[in-house]
Amino acid sequence: MKNLLRAAAALGFLGAAVVPSHAIVVGTAESSNSIPFDTYLGGSTYQQVYAGLSSININSLTFYNSKTPGGTPATGQFQLYLSYVSASTSIANFDATNVAFPNPSSLVYSGALPALANGKLEFALSQAFNYNPANGYLMLTVYNPSLSGDGNLFLDVDANNPQTNGRFSAYPYQAFNQGLVTGFNEQVSAVPEPSTWAMMVLGFAGVGFLAYRRRNQISCQAA
Repeated sequence: MKNLLRAAAALGFLGAAVVPSHAIVVGTAESSNSIPFDTYLGGSTYQQVYAGLSSININSLTFYNSKTPGGTPATGQFQLYLSYVSASTSIANFDATNVAFPNPSSLVYSGALPALANGKLEFALSQAFNYNPANGYLMLTVYNPSLSGDGNLFLDVDANNPQTNGRFSAYPYQAFNQGLVTGFNEQVSAVPEPSTWAMMVLGFAGVGFLAYRRRNQISCQAA
């Protein structure tokens, strides 16, 4: 019985260690913009860069609809990528620099846009992106290959924020100097790391083994 209690206590400790994923929001709503999840007027590609983030395992992305509430997202298929750009990138000039759009690396979402719910456009990513600031700034790429539009959704943007800035492929050298207010991991409540899952499985197996052994001992004593 003591062994069972000890194993149960160990599992309780592991359960307590499964804490909510780190969630942060970059930007404060100042106004709103229809690009890139409503109109195709910005072109097929939107990119936004984020500086100053700490290490984070990104499982979801959230965009907000508070300044111009309501609306519907564009139809069609969209692709979202997360990748890196050099930490020497100028945030202030990201939208006005005459450089080629960097190629995105990690596809994290592909399909139709989710419905607007509770004033938020939330994407549960098909695969997590483990961001490490040592590799550079984080970059979001939204690709709309069919240039689909016809929505009327305006999402919150922050202007002149030294931490983030966005640009559109149709206007590569114009100083919009704004970026979508972005939430990372807001809709993820608790995502254990793979090592934690492994420890939990081993813990449950241990409890099962101890229970089995205890039953065998009781059976032998009864015999």
